Amino acid sequence: MRPGDDGAEADVPFATSGQSGAPVVWLRSVAQLRAEAAVVADAVVGDVDRVVTYAPPLHLYGRVFGAVLPRHLGVPVRQLWDSPFTPPDLAPGSRTLVVCLPSTWELLDRVVDRLRTATVVAVHSTAPLPPSAHRVIAALAGSAFRAVEILGSTETGAVAHRTLAPRPALPALWTLFPDCSLIRTAGPGDEQPLRVAGPRLARVREAAVPPAALTLDDLVRPVGERSFELLGRASRMIKINGRRVDLAEVERAVREAFPRTDIVCVPRRDRMRAEHYDLYYAQGPVEVRAAEVRDVLAAAFPGVPVPRAVRRVPEIPRSVAGKVRVDRLPALGESGRPPRTAPGGADGRAH
Repeated sequence: MRPGDDGAEADVPFATSGQSGAPVVWLRSVAQLRAEAAVVADAVVGDVDRVVTYAPPLHLYGRVFGAVLPRHLGVPVRQLWDSPFTPPDLAPGSRTLVVCLPSTWELLDRVVDRLRTATVVAVHSTAPLPPSAHRVIAALAGSAFRAVEILGSTETGAVAHRTLAPRPALPALWTLFPDCSLIRTAGPGDEQPLRVAGPRLARVREAAVPPAALTLDDLVRPVGERSFELLGRASRMIKINGRRVDLAEVERAVREAFPRTDIVCVPRRDRMRAEHYDLYYAQGPVEVRAAEVRDVLAAAFPGVPVPRAVRRVPEIPRSVAGKVRVDRLPALGESGRPPRTAPGGADGRAH
């Protein structure tokens, strides 16, 4: 089935990117895709004249927002997922939905004056917001620009949403989509895994029907009946350009290649990709080179992004309980060197 061709009734496969291993294929019915387009249109998109998408249609997010949704709304769509550096063409007064990846916000930051003259809704899904997103949202405060964040997964589809404001004093709560339910597994005010039920849950190939509920890799604190505070990832999984990476699995593979070497992967915010990681090592008999790490990961988990930087440190600082003290590891620039220090002791940006 071609992206956007939802006329056939066969289930549509979507593969997770894998946690550093083999992807899992989840099947979603055409009716589920149409239902997701309808629910996000009503809850977050509103009236638009056109869609510009930077999200690949082979993933659920790109398929729904860049193909099924435009068909549901009866509006044209411009596919720019294969031209990620092409800015959206915005006519003054036009009502446009821009479907973003983390890297899209750098592009929007460069055309912020044009965004101010148009009516734009920007949607962002799952991956952490890069700093450029906050700059765009702040620069366009008071204009017709609106930014909405979507939380979900390949398995569950879109689960919740929130409108993004310029650096609010308190994090905005997430609101469940109308057809999603949060299953309570903890007492009032306590944190819990985000476990949801609803008619849009996908099924694995081996199952005849979708599961009654699914648990996402997120910790939340429910607030009222339909909202929650997102506390963070439940495991050490990060997502880089849509690819899930389990840092524990990366560490395991590198440790096997470099025995007697203490190795830790640390998640880091990244200017272009929002989320990334650095690798630190200590106590090993040999130097761990970035090229060797690349070869190890290419063999163990083909396609998994390599660390931004690989650096030797005197030791990996740990607490009494054995947890890594990330605050005691030197922050690295994207070159793998510590960020330069500006006069007066302020951190400078590494180039």
